[in-house]
Amino acid sequence: MSRWPEYRPENGARHSEQSILKSEHFQISVIHQKGNAETALVPEKREHSSLKIMKLSDKAIIPRKGSRFAAGPDIYALTDGLVPAKGQTMVETGIAIGLPEGTYGRLAARSGMASKMGIAVGGGVIDADYTGEVKVILRNHGEADCVFKAGDRIAQLIVEKVANADAMEVDDLRITERGKMGFGSSDMNPKRSIMAKEEKVKICFLHADTDKNEFFSAADIGYHPRLAKEREMLSSVHVNTALTRTMNDAFLDKIRAAGKEDEKWQGRGLELVMLREDGKKMPDEWIEKDGLLYYKNRLYIPEDKALQTEIAQGCHDSLVAGHFGQEKMIEIVTRDLYWKRLADWIRDYV
Repeated sequence: MSRWPEYRPENGARHSEQSILKSEHFQISVIHQKGNAETALVPEKREHSSLKIMKLSDKAIIPRKGSRFAAGPDIYALTDGLVPAKGQTMVETGIAIGLPEGTYGRLAARSGMASKMGIAVGGGVIDADYTGEVKVILRNHGEADCVFKAGDRIAQLIVEKVANADAMEVDDLRITERGKMGFGSSDMNPKRSIMAKEEKVKICFLHADTDKNEFFSAADIGYHPRLAKEREMLSSVHVNTALTRTMNDAFLDKIRAAGKEDEKWQGRGLELVMLREDGKKMPDEWIEKDGLLYYKNRLYIPEDKALQTEIAQGCHDSLVAGHFGQEKMIEIVTRDLYWKRLADWIRDYV
């Protein structure tokens, strides 16, 4: 913007004078005077986006960046000090800061101190409404004491944006693939690198305790250890929504409806309900829950030929099921299901 040729890059200017006048340093203000519009150059106010520093001690050093594109300015120690081996020290800086709205300050370890001396920074969050002295907790993971002097760079201040979301109590959270699996759970199974679209759940491993039920989609086949081991059985999941392992709510309703026509099934269920209501001990092998019966952690199927045939068709007769032999068929069905004389029934069917 300068008219002086010596300040132009083509005439050899190499210093900061090139940035003395830049468009971002000014804004246009309109001044109305006697009906005439005039323009004036006014320095742009940048208070809301600037990091404010206040010295609390004459010996304090204002934070500054170590390089042009550094993530944040370095923080300096106010006094001499020592961080004992395997210990920690709180270091004074002699400064207070004012953070821009919608941000917080994060005190990060300096790479040189971390790699050479094992120094890390603890408790590094500075809230935007904190205006007291910035103090840095240095933790020494090394085997030797770390000595520092006044004026040494001990940390780096990173200003980061933050979403100020209010906490709200809810009754339920959305269902996710990870669910309640905690520490280390994400290291157990291989991950899909690409998910093209959300798939409807098609596979359910049922347990007597419904909180332990496992739900999967077709995309999980080949990635989850349990599914990878049982590909033979799972090859039928695309054919029939009421197969052995793909029991949705509609199929479970069929079991409840069939149970009402089976006197022995209904009697067993009533017996379990009465024992529970009377506070008596429940049989070890039987559980009643949500209108369904479980025997040895397997879903008890009523004496209903149509229902049992539907299960067999899903595991044996579909085009991709593989037409297992009798013993393999028995093994597959008895993993999750039970009805009286099940093995004999399957041998007759196959």
